Amino acid sequence: MQRTKDPLIFIVQDNVIYKDLIVGYLQQKKFNNLKTFKTGEECLKSVHLKPDIIVLDYSFEGITGLELMKRTRAEHPEIDFIFLSGQNNLEVAVNIMKMGASDYIVKNAQAPHNLLREIEFLISTNKAEKVKKGFQVGVIGFFIMLFLIIMIIILMTILLEDFSMS
Repeated sequence: MQRTKDPLIFIVQDNVIYKDLIVGYLQQKKFNNLKTFKTGEECLKSVHLKPDIIVLDYSFEGITGLELMKRTRAEHPEIDFIFLSGQNNLEVAVNIMKMGASDYIVKNAQAPHNLLREIEFLISTNKAEKVKKGFQVGVIGFFIMLFLIIMIIILMTILLEDFSMS
């Protein structure tokens, strides 16, 4: 995830009423960087904008949600996918999660809340990863600097010995 402050979230939903429900709920929770699409094809045309999260249905007209995830992941493996589907099929959910989706949420009364919880989880997880990477870079940088200082001291010692002998 590139933006943890205001992540770009794509919502692919062919049901206008449900799309409006999800968008309204997320906006109410201060997520305003949202783009909506009615089809997977429309979403694919905008993937170059590099969304942080794509919320999509498992099945809709044209390209399926699973196919959209596969195609997008090929070029943008950093994008997180959350499936929001009316299909309450455990086998489908497990397979989608095995293929790399972050979550599979069944459309019901708790779906908006569960979606929000998963988005917040992804944001916090990515923040922790960034801190960890920053720490690793800092530690590596420290040891490189330490190595360089030791090498300079050794070289200066050798040069000073040669200089004092002459």
